[in-house]
Amino acid sequence: MKVAKAVRLVNELRINSRRSLTEMAKVTDTPLSTVFKTVDRLGKQGVIVKNIAMLDFPRIGYPIKAGIFLTATEKEKLKNFLAEHPSLNTLLRLSGDYDYYAELIFKDMAAFQDFLDELKQAGLAKKISTHFITDVKEEEFRLKESVE
Repeated sequence: MKVAKAVRLVNELRINSRRSLTEMAKVTDTPLSTVFKTVDRLGKQGVIVKNIAMLDFPRIGYPIKAGIFLTATEKEKLKNFLAEHPSLNTLLRLSGDYDYYAELIFKDMAAFQDFLDELKQAGLAKKISTHFITDVKEEEFRLKESVE
């Protein structure tokens, strides 16, 4: 498959990876066998890491989305604490003033406050900056189809 068609296929997967490969073949004007081989190859190469469902958390009873920047007292322990927390949605390692960014999802403000109390009690962060998140646009990045 040519690079431009492979990029178009990746972009179509980013739009909706639940579509059938037959639909992907039609949309990209590519033979089904080529689409299948390309998706399989991209998976084996680690380009396609996983297929996930994007959820509307408020609609399922989790209206609180918090972004927290943290500077660790002990980086590995803080990372493990956050990574194992059931409210964690995303955890990123940062450079600069903060060590980590965590995005967490909660049912209500009481659950969010319980998390903050637990975090402070653990003593794993010396600097914490919390922010509430409202989604505007997410997971929309597309690769350029033209090769430069």
